[in-house]
Order: sequence, then structure tokens, then C-alpha cells
Amino acid sequence: MTDVLIAGGGPAGLAAAIALAERGVAVTVADPAMGVAQPRAELLAHGAKAIMDRLGLGATLATAHVVRDVQSRWGTAGLQAHGAMPGLGVYGWGVDRRALSRDMRTRAKALGVQLVHASLRSTETQGEGWRVRLSCAAGQQVMQVSILLDATGRASRIARRQGAIARHGPDLVAAIWHVPSTQGHVMQAEAAHDGWWYAVPLDDGATIGFVGSARSAKAAGASPAAFLKAADARLARVVAQAGAVRPRLMDCRSAILDRTCGPGWLATGDAACAFDPISSQGVFNALSSGFFAGQAAADALAGDADAPLVFEALVKRTAEYTHARTHLQYAALPYDTPFWRQQARAGHENPAHRVIPA
Repeated sequence: MTDVLIAGGGPAGLAAAIALAERGVAVTVADPAMGVAQPRAELLAHGAKAIMDRLGLGATLATAHVVRDVQSRWGTAGLQAHGAMPGLGVYGWGVDRRALSRDMRTRAKALGVQLVHASLRSTETQGEGWRVRLSCAAGQQVMQVSILLDATGRASRIARRQGAIARHGPDLVAAIWHVPSTQGHVMQAEAAHDGWWYAVPLDDGATIGFVGSARSAKAAGASPAAFLKAADARLARVVAQAGAVRPRLMDCRSAILDRTCGPGWLATGDAACAFDPISSQGVFNALSSGFFAGQAAADALAGDADAPLVFEALVKRTAEYTHARTHLQYAALPYDTPFWRQQARAGHENPAHRVIPA
């Protein structure tokens, strides 16, 4: 018998599963991917240590690559040393998403969480709970659950089926690839005319990302060398090692649902609220949002009907705070180009100014 079904086995879904299992709640996580296949560095700021320890994942940070500084060049704005990436703190970590996923799954299993390699096919209300149909290699599985937790990322599949509306910020795409690197314990970030670069180090390489408009990122995606025209010598040395590797394109718009909970369901992580990568809050938000969503679901099962609404207020407050800090990076306007002008203008608006209907 499962009390809560979590759709999505990324950091947010697994954090929620750990939090629920620690409360004695029976949890199943349905994930069509079951882990990350390729190396990918994610930046975790120093403040993330508290939530990692709380989730029982302190050992993951103990073996992670320490990032002691940020070297940034922000055009004429001249931001340096921690300037381009707010929230790093004293130091941070370059965490391999594969290692994080492995350690979180191990922790969840140790607590009794059931991990199923399956995708969510359909949901329908049944009494005070849900009848859920999963699709997996062995066929279809039908489950009866009390609460659904949406950790499906920006797709917000469960929430949008329940009528929630995703509101997005300006169109942004990140082209990402992993390369060998000797950049040590320094993260690099740099503004370019039509976007900005970052490089997060690991022990065995670095993850390079270029963030720009969908049009420019897709055009450059055919050849990483096309990005070099906007990079200085420091980043050019790193990026040149990518050779003919084709970057993976990822939607990285800021986003928030107009509601993150309803009768018998909650959304968490990027499914509830996603941030522009310039905020350096992606994985940290997933971990903390997942943990608090798990607590809210456990409280709701225990009879506290207001717990999901308290979680929803926390999501909205976090989004407002992070967006305000994110805007400072774009408002510096390092280049007077359409990309930077659009991003700077967007900061004066609500981050949820663009509606994408379900």
C-alpha cells in the first residue's frame, strides 16, 4: 500500500521521498529515467549544506569538488569575484548529478521508498484519493494512492492536468556539454553579447553552459565553436576542448505555477517554480522544495489541511526573493544588445508575466 506517489525521480522527487519516508509514510517514486546517464556538474552553494545534511546526504558533499571562487567578467559592468553568481557564499561544490542521483536513491531505498522505473500514464480521482496507471517495461501497473506529488520538472504534468497554469519569464535556452578541464577549484562566468557563459568544475572535468535566447542557442548548437566568438581567452581554452561535441539544449526559463497544490496533490521543484540558471539556485531549490513538499504531504495525511497552502506560500515567497536578486545580474546591462535589454526589462515585471496554458 502506498500513501504517496511521486512522479519524477530527480533531486526534488527524491528529497520529498526521503522526507516522507522519515515520517513513516509509504512512498513510491515513479521515474522513467532512473538516474542521469551523462556527467554533469551542478553548482551547490555553501548554504545547501544544511539541507544536504538534513536529508542524510552529507557524505555526498564530502566527496564533491569544492568550488572556492567565481571568476566573472560581466562586460562594462565589471562584476568580479562572486559578482556574477549570487548566493555562492564562502564556497560551494561542483556536484556530479550522477553521484547525487545515486546517493539519493540509495538513501531513499534504505528508508523503504519503492523506486519504480515507470512513467505516469493516467490519473483519476477515486474517493478521497487517486487511481493511478503507470507504464513500465513489464506493462501497466494500477495503484491506489492518497496523494500525488508532481516532481516532473518544468512539464508540471500532474499540476497542469489539474488546471494549474505555468507562467514563464523570457525565453531562455541553455546549451550544455561536459569537457576535460584543468580549471581547479574556480567557477567561471562571463557575459557575452547575446548571452552568458558558465563553467562548473568537477574532479574529472567541467560542465560548460551557454545561456541565451532560444534562437541564438539553437543556431550555435550545431557547432560549439560558434560560441567561441563571444568568449575571452580563459573560457575559450576550456570550451575548445569540446571539439565536435554537440551540446544538449535545455529550457531554462524562469517559471512558476499559479497554484502549486490542490485536493490530493502538490507540485515541487521545477514543477512548481523554476529559476533562471544565473541565480545558481536550481539544485538547491529542488532539494529544499522537495523536502518541504514532503513535510507538507505528511502533515496533510496526518490531518493538517492547511499544510499544502503553507508550502505554496513558501514557494511564492522564494520565487519573489530569487527573482529580485536574479534581476540585478541582468540590470547591470554589460552589453547594450537586444538580449540584455530584454532581460533587464523583464526584471521590472512579474517573473510570471507570460502564460503558457495547459
